[in-house]
Amino acid sequence: MHNLASRISLAFACCLTILAGCALIPYAGIQMDEALFAGPYYQTIPREFRLRLFHHDIPLMVMTYIGTLKTLLYWPIFVTFRSTLAAHSIYAAWIIRLPMVLTGALTVWIFFYLTERSAGRLAAVIAALLLASDPTFLLTNTFDWGPVALEHILLVTGCFFLVKYAQDRAPRDLPLGFFFLGLALWNKAVFVWALAGLICAVVSIFGRELRQMTNRRHLAVAAAGFLLGSLPFVIYNGHRRAETFRSNAHLEPRGAPAKFIHVRSALNGSGLFGYIVYEEESDHPKAPVSLRGRAAVFLRDHLGEHRGGGMEYAALLSLLAVPLWWRSRAARFCLVFSAVAWFFMASTRDAGASLHHTVLLWPFPQLFVAIAIASIRWKWAAISICLLLVVGNLLVVNQYIAQFERNGAAGPYSDAIYPLSAALSEIPGQTIYVLDWGIQFPLDLLHRGRLNMRGGHDPFLSDPPNEWAKGAAARIFADPRAIFVTHAEKRENFAGVHQRFDQAASAAGCREDNVRTIPDSNGRPVFEVFQLACQ
Repeated sequence: MHNLASRISLAFACCLTILAGCALIPYAGIQMDEALFAGPYYQTIPREFRLRLFHHDIPLMVMTYIGTLKTLLYWPIFVTFRSTLAAHSIYAAWIIRLPMVLTGALTVWIFFYLTERSAGRLAAVIAALLLASDPTFLLTNTFDWGPVALEHILLVTGCFFLVKYAQDRAPRDLPLGFFFLGLALWNKAVFVWALAGLICAVVSIFGRELRQMTNRRHLAVAAAGFLLGSLPFVIYNGHRRAETFRSNAHLEPRGAPAKFIHVRSALNGSGLFGYIVYEEESDHPKAPVSLRGRAAVFLRDHLGEHRGGGMEYAALLSLLAVPLWWRSRAARFCLVFSAVAWFFMASTRDAGASLHHTVLLWPFPQLFVAIAIASIRWKWAAISICLLLVVGNLLVVNQYIAQFERNGAAGPYSDAIYPLSAALSEIPGQTIYVLDWGIQFPLDLLHRGRLNMRGGHDPFLSDPPNEWAKGAAARIFADPRAIFVTHAEKRENFAGVHQRFDQAASAAGCREDNVRTIPDSNGRPVFEVFQLACQ
């Protein structure tokens, strides 16, 4: 009966992940970084990011620190749904996001078995429910602009096979575990933070067992598995003299303490209000239309606004309740991993101050809290605390859905990207100049690379412009058929670009013509499309 109850709880947790993700999918437009992985399908791959093999270009990396694992995984999906993935189609959001939602459910499923082997069945049930209902996990996994969804499943799967090898000694589990960790490094190089946490946690908590199990053969097998998983990453950095680390590995430990606030906002689930969804006091709210939206608004109106769950306090109380978890080496492992990984994350320049970085610590904070709760002597109390935390998490998710329904997606997630895509025609010979960040990759994806788009903001980033910028601007103004796309006033990511563009155009005897404003579903102006009329 206990086994049946745990399996039912696991099924519920996986279904909860899928249902919550599906409820969130339609609200937000395709975001720039979310569409980044599709770049190699539609754009020319820079020579340094590809490998020539058997007369074919094999994409190895999308950027210096992001690999093409997700690109290759989506290749059969894009081939299958080629006709559906069309301009101005809302179905594009489902094609891009549903696989990641399913990946999140699979992460919860594997995490359950990892926890069961590490800390027992009750802790596994609690951990799976806490992760499946976690607002930060659900949002970052569904919209996956990090990207983080593959990082989570590869980390959890790699740890599962290594724990399984330590317990069962099945020979294939050791290389499999390191293979998945290698894939995670190729997928995104910031996985070195998690690797540092894993190494320190294993050595400090399981040092004696590690010495007993380690020999030359084990080291060779583990290295081979890791090298096989990270091979494209190794090839790229071998050819480019460790470009990933030379370009991105710059430490600034002094700034780490100030970034701890992002750990708190990630734990309580409040960190994405105002970033991914408009706040309650925003202008142009609309009445809820969908069934889930009306239900979310009803709950929000009757139960109040919930912008944070109880995980922040649960983690703090668990830290203080040392007698509950001190004998559990899995709990101490979680603490060491989280502390070391977060330190390296927060000490890296331009990192650790965004939730798509902080969430890479997941799911080990949930595992630690689950172990502490499961260690309570009265099981009814443990189950009650778990349910309270889950309900608190779901109320925060409900708050996000209510704000999505009434106020719409914010900033780079605006659903105005769909009417913008519909407003742009695929006219041969016509060039579309994009004057701001956050526009080009989503349009490339929605039009399957058939728009002749070019970045047009570089000549207008500085004031006064240098000689190169003047020449580049003159070539842009000389194109009589050019169309220009930018954000509406006060929505620019590159502040002042539109103003400097207008000044340069006026100096060249040109002015904006045929200006069209593209609003979002709430009627707020988001994009502008125009041409130039020159004397």
